[in-house]
Amino acid sequence: MPSRRGHSCWVAALAALLLSSCAALQRPAPVPAVDAASVEAFQLDGRITLRVKKEGYPGRVRWQHSPNVDELWFYSPLGATVAQLRQDPSGAVLITSDGREHRAPDLQQLTFEVLGWDLPLGGLPYWVRGLAWPEAPKDEESFDDQGRLKQLSQAGWEVSYLDWAPAGVAGLPSKLDVQGERLRLRLLVEKWSVGGG
Repeated sequence: MPSRRGHSCWVAALAALLLSSCAALQRPAPVPAVDAASVEAFQLDGRITLRVKKEGYPGRVRWQHSPNVDELWFYSPLGATVAQLRQDPSGAVLITSDGREHRAPDLQQLTFEVLGWDLPLGGLPYWVRGLAWPEAPKDEESFDDQGRLKQLSQAGWEVSYLDWAPAGVAGLPSKLDVQGERLRLRLLVEKWSVGGG
């Protein structure tokens, strides 16, 4: 039979082990929340599916947005670069996977001419944040029970918000579907960063 002292040491070791296990199982730090309307610069990383006519293009996207500059990278599901896009006050450039550069006054025109994608790049910086595009009238909108956009019809596009689970930042949508006459886009944001980070 173990001694009282040996029993005490065993109990103390067990308590230390339980405490260390509890520390390891602590809840993650709370995700910071933002007011989407105050976010002027962001980066998002996620999965994207573009459907043009009956063709689907699954892949990944990284988007860095600031008030004057947008940079987007589209990748294949295996991680190969499909296209790199940049727009700033001087115009837009698109670099395809073969290294060719294409230029136009804006990215929406450029992506349509080069890739055949009718991306709504005027409204998209607002829609991905869960906001209506201020430069276009809202044909219809509905909200969930927490006051967040659920459906938005604007500028010939239907935007559906499918999930608002935090992806690094609370207060921004994490899954949305954008459908127009010539293109449908589904975006799953895996990570948001705001404020240029």
